[in-house]
Amino acid sequence: MPNITLITPPDKVFNFNKSILLIYPSETLKQEFQTLVQDWDIDFNLYMYNLESAEHNYDWLLSMVKIADTVIFDIDNSTSEIRDLASYIITANLHTYWLTNAAQPVYNNISINRVYDLTFLKGEMNGVQQQSQE
Repeated sequence: MPNITLITPPDKVFNFNKSILLIYPSETLKQEFQTLVQDWDIDFNLYMYNLESAEHNYDWLLSMVKIADTVIFDIDNSTSEIRDLASYIITANLHTYWLTNAAQPVYNNISINRVYDLTFLKGEMNGVQQQSQE
């Protein structure tokens, strides 16, 4: 089991660990993530953004979208203000993966990183783990 540093706005941690940003993850997504990371042997920073509308910290969120190694954005679970930023968020980082239940989301035209679960992380983190062992 890895050492996971959980970070929320307005904090930032600057170290050499890989970083994952979760934006409004549903409870199901959180549980899937927890199950998945139990098998990892690499420490990482977990940034979590799920603030209420009145508390939004747009600067923190947008900077973390650029900084994080992997971004996972649950569009349907986010607030309307953050959904307004969805097109920017999903294109700002090549490793931004997004989830939605919408039948024909316009985001398919600007990003091929639509996912339906977190199984893609197995492949991503396996590559990171192999690099760290070399």
